[in-house]
Amino acid sequence: MKEFDQSRFDTLKRWAQDHGAALHPSLEVYEDDVTGYSLRVKPSANEALAPGFCAVACHVAITLSYINALIDGPVSRAPQNKEQRPVFPPQFMSSNPPHVIGRFFLMKEYLKEKDSYWWPYISTLPQPDRVDTWALPAVWPEDDIECLEETNAHVAVREIQANIKKEYKHARKLLKEVDFPGWQEYTQLLYKWAFCIFTSRSFCPSLILSQETQDHVLGLTPHGTKVDDFSILQPLLDIGNHDPTSQYQWNLEVDGTCQLICNNAYQPGQQVFNNYGLKSNSELLLGYGFILPVTDTLHNDYVHVKSRRPPSTLQKNELQDFLISLRPFSDPSSVAGRSRVFSQQDTRLNSLPGLSRIEPGLIRDLASAVATSAGELAALQHWAQGTEESIPTELHELLERIQQTIGAKVQFDYQRFKSIEIESADNQNQELAVRYRSQYEAVLEAAMDELSRALVPNHLEKLVKGEQ
Repeated sequence: MKEFDQSRFDTLKRWAQDHGAALHPSLEVYEDDVTGYSLRVKPSANEALAPGFCAVACHVAITLSYINALIDGPVSRAPQNKEQRPVFPPQFMSSNPPHVIGRFFLMKEYLKEKDSYWWPYISTLPQPDRVDTWALPAVWPEDDIECLEETNAHVAVREIQANIKKEYKHARKLLKEVDFPGWQEYTQLLYKWAFCIFTSRSFCPSLILSQETQDHVLGLTPHGTKVDDFSILQPLLDIGNHDPTSQYQWNLEVDGTCQLICNNAYQPGQQVFNNYGLKSNSELLLGYGFILPVTDTLHNDYVHVKSRRPPSTLQKNELQDFLISLRPFSDPSSVAGRSRVFSQQDTRLNSLPGLSRIEPGLIRDLASAVATSAGELAALQHWAQGTEESIPTELHELLERIQQTIGAKVQFDYQRFKSIEIESADNQNQELAVRYRSQYEAVLEAAMDELSRALVPNHLEKLVKGEQ
């Protein structure tokens, strides 16, 4: 790491420790060729770290969020002695949602530079003038976004873009109307930066604050605010990178400290990972700006399929999200996919011909849509609950309709996907998009291949019987 960068992170560490945070004495911040600034066990460490160690502890006093905009300063566990005065005008605070106010507060603290309480943290973040170091797909240049056309990511990018534009326009207009000091400095570029910082680095309060701290924090908010209406930046703790196989837990202390407990062993020199949750590559690309490569032991490639047939737990017309996997859901490398297989019945549904890569919930959804009678659905449920390997005759036609329906959907999506030609990748965004497309395409091709092999025998059987 360069001397200037080392100095920045040393300052961050001292500041954080002065306010109740801690980094394990055997860990250090370093710059990795692939993951950038990361945490690792010091190469000079005398021994490995055994599972169960606390990698990082972050106290609520150094966190940055919407809450700080309400009190114009850090959160204190002690009773507030002064009158609570939000940092922005009343109309701004009442007319914008918490997540927008939190982003504008980050912008305000950035503009204060060294006068900001959080400057030791903000100075280690990717800086606004270095767009290539922080831009997520939703704020890429248009030429780069076009490289995502006909993928899950492209659909989401357009929705996010519209939200960013609307949120910023409304919020900045309010600052201008009241002639808020320095309102001209709250630029669209700075808002996009704040959006990307919060999207890629923040945490849900319900996950990282103890119940006592949640109650304290919510006591500072307007009536009706829910704990996850906003997210929280945790300095120092947010340096840890993502590994979906890493085992961890949060240890939440009553005093407002959140500890990242690592349940893997790490040798001297090894990078120490957090786990951002079981997210597909489409979700990682949108939220963090990277994807995971395919290996023999892990793949993270799934195509998301939306269904408009909501179960009773969803609101009317709310879309439900299902996955199609590169490898069968039963494959040990399908880590994110396997998390959606909840029962032996699900495993049985995935054993149906042609459907091993289709999320069990989607199989059920399609069965409900294409079944011609309640008897067919009852027969499918009875088979899924049993142990018989052979598929009863009364299920053959229902199974074929399910195969044909999902096959038509996958083939349609594949044809649209292939209609987009990427002539060359001219920058790092486009190179990332091309890698994503390649892995996305592999999912569609694998699903089509398995479905076609399952459908051909059915078709031949019908020809022999003279049904066609």
